Amino acid sequence: MFSKSKQYIAVRSLALLFSFSLLAGCTSFGGMGSDNTQQQQGISSSSQPYYPPDFREVLIPDGLNMNRENSMYVKTDSFNGGVLNFEGRIDVISLSDFFEGSMPKNGWKLSGIVKAKNYLLIFTKPDKTCMITISENKLNFKTVVNIYISQESGSGSGGSGSSDSYSVSPLN
Repeated sequence: MFSKSKQYIAVRSLALLFSFSLLAGCTSFGGMGSDNTQQQQGISSSSQPYYPPDFREVLIPDGLNMNRENSMYVKTDSFNGGVLNFEGRIDVISLSDFFEGSMPKNGWKLSGIVKAKNYLLIFTKPDKTCMITISENKLNFKTVVNIYISQESGSGSGGSGSSDSYSVSPLN
């Protein structure tokens, strides 16, 4: 019915039309990684590292979002501390390098480090300890950062005879 050259032109025209419709669709939806997509998600392209509330001595890199459901802050007469949980799409090694560089600038001393499948960084100050675990969540392709902070805030029970002990453990 149609000659081979006309069939070839028709198929080629349809393929070209299909390609243009895909491009038009990407333009109307903002495309991947465009400023429009970032604004809809609340991501600022000019964001800077920040300090989380209640923990003004630990700088958090841009790209990590705090998970408040898995974070907590504990304050008693003798203890301040807590667990901060963050997620983001940042390389584990880059995060380790960030914390190893930024923590000493805030007066922390690197006291220990374990680099394996998961990373563990241990920092200390007088009367303070900060442990940072960095791991990858293979299910959602995000990196998980847990920051455990403890600080002795007083001399303890004040001689009342009780020896309350508090501990902070990860939330499951």
